[in-house]
Amino acid sequence: MANRDIIVFDFETGSRNPHKTQPTQIAAMALDGRSLKPKGTFNSEIRPILDDEKAIAAGLDPIEDEALKITGKTREALAEAPHLKTVWKKFVGFVNKYNWKGTQYFAPIPAGFNIIGFDMIIVNRLCQEFGQYDPKTSRQKLFHMIYKIDVMDNVFMWTEADPDVRSISMDAMRERMGLSKDNAHDALQDVKDTANIMIKFMKTHRAVYQNMNIEKAFANGDLYV
Repeated sequence: MANRDIIVFDFETGSRNPHKTQPTQIAAMALDGRSLKPKGTFNSEIRPILDDEKAIAAGLDPIEDEALKITGKTREALAEAPHLKTVWKKFVGFVNKYNWKGTQYFAPIPAGFNIIGFDMIIVNRLCQEFGQYDPKTSRQKLFHMIYKIDVMDNVFMWTEADPDVRSISMDAMRERMGLSKDNAHDALQDVKDTANIMIKFMKTHRAVYQNMNIEKAFANGDLYV
């Protein structure tokens, strides 16, 4: 396959609905697509609409106190953060540095924990609002058009037959894999932990694949279903 870099990223948000939530932080780490070594990081808090009535009028969820407690943020600190449009422009610039041919086919592959069900929905929203969006397909143009790495799905594939695994949440995987929970739910720390988990599994995938023969694996008619 053609080499593409990977961007592991994470939003912290003020509510749980990805279609209406307000981001309060975004962080990312670029990884070399072959060596999986870090190439750069991005991290910024984001000023949301803190007035509940104004947020609702804008079609957004108000910032929830529970979300602030989980992420360790305060309304006072967020009021001093840069505006969403400013942060998003800088984030787009960060991602585009790793699009080495300047086309969506060679754009970086997005990666994260539950990004398909959460973070990529927010990306699509923000690309539609601020650019990097294709109205013909109703999809973002910032990241690769096809490939995505949802580490939660990856973890499920490796652990689904293990009766001792009762949860594959990020916190559960931190505990199981011996990662510290210090600073958990800070976006940059979540990105680092997700990257470590992903790299561990990807290196395992690569080792297994070397000893796995899939060439015409079903040619003899020996099927599972």
